[in-house]
Amino acid sequence: MADNRKYYYLKLKEGFFESEEIKILESMKDGYMYSNILLKLYLKSLRNEGRLMYRNVIPYTPEILATLVGHQVGTVEKALEIFRKLELIEVLDNGAIYMMDIQNYIGKSSTEADRQREYYNRVKNEKALLGEPEESDPALPEAQSPEPKSRKAISNYSTDFEEFWSVYPRKADKAQAYKKYKARLEDGFSHEQLLEAAKNYADQCRRDRTEEKYIKHGKTFLGEATPFLDYLPKNAPQASMEVTDDENPFRKG
Repeated sequence: MADNRKYYYLKLKEGFFESEEIKILESMKDGYMYSNILLKLYLKSLRNEGRLMYRNVIPYTPEILATLVGHQVGTVEKALEIFRKLELIEVLDNGAIYMMDIQNYIGKSSTEADRQREYYNRVKNEKALLGEPEESDPALPEAQSPEPKSRKAISNYSTDFEEFWSVYPRKADKAQAYKKYKARLEDGFSHEQLLEAAKNYADQCRRDRTEEKYIKHGKTFLGEATPFLDYLPKNAPQASMEVTDDENPFRKG
């Protein structure tokens, strides 16, 4: 019983309200209500380690959640939509809501890395049972996924990537963007080059007042076609990438 009780409290880190997602959230109209709802959902999900489903079988509708968190149904619906866009929650086909960062806020434990891995495997396994397409798993903690070309990881992403992501002008599909970021490092590009390209692209988007829907996703900006090179000085050193015919998808078929 004692082992279980220690997981039933929420432990926020000192910089919780300084995180990119929370700053974006609270900068919105009604943002402070959204952050209040988020914290209440974290607390509500603790007993089930981040999964929101009444008695494990009945999905929480916006109407039920509105009663639980003390906000209007419309506010809760809008909050859930924003949480999904910021990758703070994931809603499965059966209605189960997973609070995606909850493992960072569940008490101190000597087996924290194991618990995080177990949690993401739980999400993955439930998706498989529902027949949902499998996405790439979030990066494991540093102990399971060493990154010699990046500094110490913070949460699921390296410090270098968090710096890149903080300046990139469109916050969407972060996990896939991180995958492409690591791939470009493996190709030989430096963090400094990718960061400079992101800053230059963000500056152009601001100057041109580009609508968000026309801004490239991070995974596209960092994709194999290397569009980010358009935002680096023309004389900047480039990575050497040799692609054989067998490896080049555009030569197949």
